[in-house]
Amino acid sequence: MKASHVPLLLILSLFSTCWARYLVPVELCYRTKKCGGCGGGATSATDSPHIPRGGTSKSVTSILRGGKSACRGGSTLVAANPVNAMTMTASRMKLFNLLSGGAAGTVASCITNPLEVVKMQLQSSSAAVGELSAAGGSPAAIAKRILEKEGVLGFWKGLKPTLIGIIPCRSVYFFSYEQTKRQLGSLGMREGGVPNALISGLAAGVTSNTLTNPIWMVKSRLQLLADSSAGQKAYTGYRDAVKSIFKEEGIGGFYKGISASYWGCLEGATQFMIYEQIKTRLIAQQNVKREEQGLRPIDKLSRLSYFLSAAVAKGTASIITYPHEVARTRVREQARNGIFKYKGMWQTIGVVAKEEGWKGLYSGMGVHLMKVVPNTAIMFLTYEVVNSWLGRFTVIEN
Repeated sequence: MKASHVPLLLILSLFSTCWARYLVPVELCYRTKKCGGCGGGATSATDSPHIPRGGTSKSVTSILRGGKSACRGGSTLVAANPVNAMTMTASRMKLFNLLSGGAAGTVASCITNPLEVVKMQLQSSSAAVGELSAAGGSPAAIAKRILEKEGVLGFWKGLKPTLIGIIPCRSVYFFSYEQTKRQLGSLGMREGGVPNALISGLAAGVTSNTLTNPIWMVKSRLQLLADSSAGQKAYTGYRDAVKSIFKEEGIGGFYKGISASYWGCLEGATQFMIYEQIKTRLIAQQNVKREEQGLRPIDKLSRLSYFLSAAVAKGTASIITYPHEVARTRVREQARNGIFKYKGMWQTIGVVAKEEGWKGLYSGMGVHLMKVVPNTAIMFLTYEVVNSWLGRFTVIEN
């Protein structure tokens, strides 16, 4: 078994375990003319089974095999315990909330990893003054160079630390966001409002980046092509990269780029703020139409609406805050000819702006948007679908 398959197997195992252990069987009651069904009242004999979901009922009934009864199917009609509807404990609900973000991020990252590798080269100093400068900032030329030097597998370099890191990173990110949003809501800061979304997004970003920066540092080093003209080392694997970083740069080496990551939290906060505003407006418009049709209001959107809302939010936020992405990549580079030219986010932005202009600060942005917009849209859609599914359960005490 390949090591890269282990995280995916763990996810599947955990979800299958949770499914088997935590979901309460749903009881079916077929409504007939002789049997009023779970809710009482006569219906035709052709009705489909009634499936109680969430909440409680004073007249929930179920059909058990064997015996005779007026109900169809030769079954005995007995009273059911109301808690046998679809229920889940609060702790298990939090577990699913935690895992939904991680699972969504894993799927999206696997699909878009080749774009991540190309983007990293475009952001690097090697694309400006090193071996890759001949590519002239062309994504196609960079991709050709990667193929020549690393082969097809070169486009999936860094996937292992991504799979290891994306689960805790995205899980912590979404979990922190949800918890902060609810806490602020309980303090009177309306959920979905700009202040709530901004603060929740910042808190989520800071928490996840602090915990997982060493993983992303190693990933960046592995994805960046070593520039032999600058005396950079080509790592033989993940263990070699970790040992080399620790030996040459110490513990602090694993936290390079964290200041840029913190600044990038503004991107996450902006993204969530835009996303919540779009959702709020779309739900309001949807409910106006439903009211005109005599339908009750709902607080859910279509999957396409979630997907497009997340895409617009991420694209806008990325364009506004993009220079920190270039700064983070440059800070995480190996030394060029024994010298670490880039030492911090603001210093790096200043140097790049002076030597390469605004073009340098936005190098690789097109590929970045091609990666993060669908990546985030897939992730948010998955997260919303899982949360919608969880909403069908009644939360009970642990």
